[in-house]
Formats: sequence, C-alpha cells, structure tokens
Amino acid sequence: MCVITCALIVLVITGYILKSITKPKNFPPGPKWYPIFGCSALVQNMVRKHGSQWKGLSEIAKEYSTKVLGIKLGSEPIVVVFGENNVRRVFTEKEFEGRPDTFFIKLRCLGKRMGITFADGALWREHRRFTVKHLKNVGFGKTAMEAHIQNEMQKILNYISNQNKPFNPKNMLAMSVINILWKFTAGEQIKEERLNFLLDLLNARSKAFSMAGGWLNQWPWIRFLLPEISGYTLIKKMNQQISDIIEDSILNHKRKLTTGSDFIYSFLDEMKVRNDTFTEEQLKVICLDILIAGSQTTSNVLEFAILKVLREKNIQEKIYNEIVNLLGDDMPSWADTNRLVYTMAFLSEIQRYFTIVPIAGPRRALEDVNMDGFLIPKDTTILISVGDVHFDRDIWQEPEKFMPERFIDETGHLKDIEHMYPFGIGRRRCPGDSLAKSFIFIVFVGIMQKYRIECSNGVLPSEDPIIGLISSARPFTAEFILRE
Repeated sequence: MCVITCALIVLVITGYILKSITKPKNFPPGPKWYPIFGCSALVQNMVRKHGSQWKGLSEIAKEYSTKVLGIKLGSEPIVVVFGENNVRRVFTEKEFEGRPDTFFIKLRCLGKRMGITFADGALWREHRRFTVKHLKNVGFGKTAMEAHIQNEMQKILNYISNQNKPFNPKNMLAMSVINILWKFTAGEQIKEERLNFLLDLLNARSKAFSMAGGWLNQWPWIRFLLPEISGYTLIKKMNQQISDIIEDSILNHKRKLTTGSDFIYSFLDEMKVRNDTFTEEQLKVICLDILIAGSQTTSNVLEFAILKVLREKNIQEKIYNEIVNLLGDDMPSWADTNRLVYTMAFLSEIQRYFTIVPIAGPRRALEDVNMDGFLIPKDTTILISVGDVHFDRDIWQEPEKFMPERFIDETGHLKDIEHMYPFGIGRRRCPGDSLAKSFIFIVFVGIMQKYRIECSNGVLPSEDPIIGLISSARPFTAEFILRE
C-alpha cells in the first residue's frame, strides 16, 4: 500500500512538472520554462542587465526574432506584444478587453476585482460609462476644468516665487494634479501632509513593481515569509492611506459636509435607487483608481519637460520666444495649442522619448486569438510594449535622438501624433486624457512664461529615467529664475 501511495505521489509530481514546463500548442516563441519559476530567472537577469522590464523583455523578443513573445513568470503564462500593428490590435479589439484575475490585482483593488481600471465584463462597461458621464456632468473635460487647471497653475507659480533655493518640482506637480482630480471626484482637496505621505508611497510602489506584478503575483505565499522585500507591506500601507482618504470623504458626503456637486454625490445618489453593483465598496475602488491613475503619470511628463529644458538651453529659449511672441503675458489656455506649435511638438517629443508607461496593460485574452501565426490561449495575460513603438525605426527617423521638429511638417503644422500611445487607444484608453493633456500644456507654458530654469549646482542632472511601473525622472533640483 505504501509503495502504491509513493508511486501515485511521484506520478502526480511528475505530471505537475511536465505540465508546468510544457507550452501550449503553437504558443508564441520565447525562453524555456522551468518548474515553479517558469522563466522568471532569465527575465529578472535581463531586467537587471538592461535597467527595466521593458528593455529586458524587448531584448528577449529580439533574441527570438518575434513581435509576439511568450514567457512564463511563476505559474502565469504571459504574452508580450511588440510592433504597432500588434499593439493597436490589443488596444482596440474586444478579445483583449479583459483584465487578469491575479493576486496582485486583487491586492491593488483592496482585495477584489472591482472599480474600473482592473475590472472587466459588464461591471467594467457599466461603471466606466457611469464614471465618465458623471465626471463630465460636474465639469471634467469642460471649461470648468480648464479654470481649475489655471488656478492650480497660479498656485504653482506662487509656490515657486516663495522658494529661495533650488528645489525638486516632483511633489509640487503631483499634488496639483491630484488636487484637480479630487476636486471633481470629491469636491475637496486632500490635506498637504497626508498627500505628501501618499505620494512617497506611490513613488516607492512605482519603483518596486513591474507591470507583471513581481514576486507577489508569481508566488502570493511569499508575503508571509518576506512581507517587506516582496512589497506586500508597502501596498498594504498605501491601500490603508488611500482608504482613509476615501472613507473620510464619503463620510463627509453622507453628512452633507461637502458643498457643491461631484462624482461621489452622483454615485451615492445612484446607490439610493439601485442595490446591484452600486455599492460603497465599488465607490471606494473607483476613487482609488482615479487617485492612482492620475497621481504620477501626468506630473511625470511635466517633470521630464522641466528636466529637458534645464539640460537644453537652446530648446528652452526657443519655447520661451514662441510663448512671449504669441501669448505675451496672457494666461495660457488649451486653445493656444494651435498657435504654440513648437511647444506642442516639444511636449509630444517628451511623451515619446520619455514614454511614461513603456509596458502597458495587463490585459487578458477573452478567447483564443491568433497573432502573427501564433496562438494566444484564452485567459493568457498580455503586456503591451508601447515603448518599442515609440522607438521603432520604421516609424521614427533616428528615434534615439530628441527632436521636437519631427512633429512639425513642412507647412508648420503638427504631425505624426497618430503613432503615439501615451494614453492608449480604444475603449480602455485613459478616461482622464483630457485633464492630462490640458494640465501638461497649461502648466508648462505658465512656468516657461514666467521663469528661466537653470541647473542648481553646475552639474547637469541625468536624463536617464527610472523605469518601474511607470517612468520617472531621477531626483534633481532646479533653479527657477524670474524673467524680466
């Protein structure tokens, strides 16, 4: 009996090992899979060697001469797509609209697949429509939003004028974006001390995790052994901070302590007439989605723009001359994008050259899909290499060079933005793109209009980005000198 039991155990273990290393039929090419770890060790080595998950995966794809790369991290099969055709397919086709059902995503969403960022199916469709509609109803994407951005720009200029020494603009910019987002979401601003602490956690999170979720996603049990190293403690702390902010705001709305109209009031009103998916828990996760999605991406673009004009004085003066010649001292608005062509070209090149989300996703295939002759099985996790499109030599001339002029045609108009994917495309495109575009343009023009930006210590800061979940500039300080 003992021999039979041992034989069965051996057979089960052998079957598990064979299954874990056997790729599905016609699965996209990629490295060999090993038991338990898949090809995690190889991927991590390439990440360390090339400085980011995006570049590491890109090099692996080149090694296998494929634009559809098949890998396995822990027990999770993952396909990474490259090339504009494949990227556009995943962004726009319904077969790729799902989100993975993984431990990391559930942890990010306070334990459940809710909200809008990481939900899918009927829940996602209904609540995305509701969120976009009711944010617009309270002024998001309209004239009211531009007025709020201009007001925040004035606050930024006042903040700069009160600084008597060089400083890092990172938190100043991120706080302004969140203030606007939270104004439309909750009708109020987050207290500065709490907001600074939250931004520190978000910065740490971005550096600590890859788009695939890192160790926590591959081996969730590792949180019990290595809660600090795995990042579990960090995410729990961040979730608690955000939950406290959201819960306080919801309570204020229930007590009618918040004046005006905003998204939370709209959602609470809907809860009174519906008892299905319109729950307080769902409201919390949507608010969390809004805070996380908008907290760093927009401000990081501005931070890179400030860093670049600090490093390139000729570009800075060209931008300033265009602004002063066409706007003078007038308050910048989104309508000025048609006139400030070089400035817009510069900001477009910033978003190409410093791609904020070089690996987008993750998506989940809702059914078996063929791509480039390979089979992507249903429920496979898919990552989208936006960064490679932004540096594709078939699209861009000398993509490794920073050249705003590439976005200006011979008639002096903007061009080529159809090959840019800073906010994604399709039904899952970033719902806050109107805020992001307006904020980046108005705030950048406002700062350049008033200040000359110079190196603070005579040594130019590096422009080599730190690439985690998103790209961010390495810490630097700048001197803002009021123009005469």
